[in-house]
Amino acid sequence: LFRSSFTPQVTSCPGCGRTTSTFFQHMAEDIQTYLREQMPVWRDRHPGVVEMKVAVMGCVVNGPGESKHANIGISLPGTFEEPKAPVYVDGALMTTLRGETIVPEFLKILEDYVARTYPSTSAHEAVGV
Repeated sequence: LFRSSFTPQVTSCPGCGRTTSTFFQHMAEDIQTYLREQMPVWRDRHPGVVEMKVAVMGCVVNGPGESKHANIGISLPGTFEEPKAPVYVDGALMTTLRGETIVPEFLKILEDYVARTYPSTSAHEAVGV
């Protein structure tokens, strides 16, 4: 069965007793909204970006595994966990985010990933490819 992708897939956990709040759910929604807003430009400029997989997880129990299986993923701290959010890119730990700016920092990492991983068609045109 062939399925056509129109936006990248965002995986997030439903939440459980290990999560401290609904922050990760709001972050997942913010990321999904951001991706939908970027798609009209990215789809034309970055071929293949619609196949990207993003994970936004609420704790470090299942989060790192889901993040490692995504192209880019973040595991937010759950209840009684150290206040840090590891970010995985292509299965490897890239960085750990902390503090009030986790969402904008993650979106910047996401933007950089798209630009690096899905070469711009305008860049190809500029070099005559």
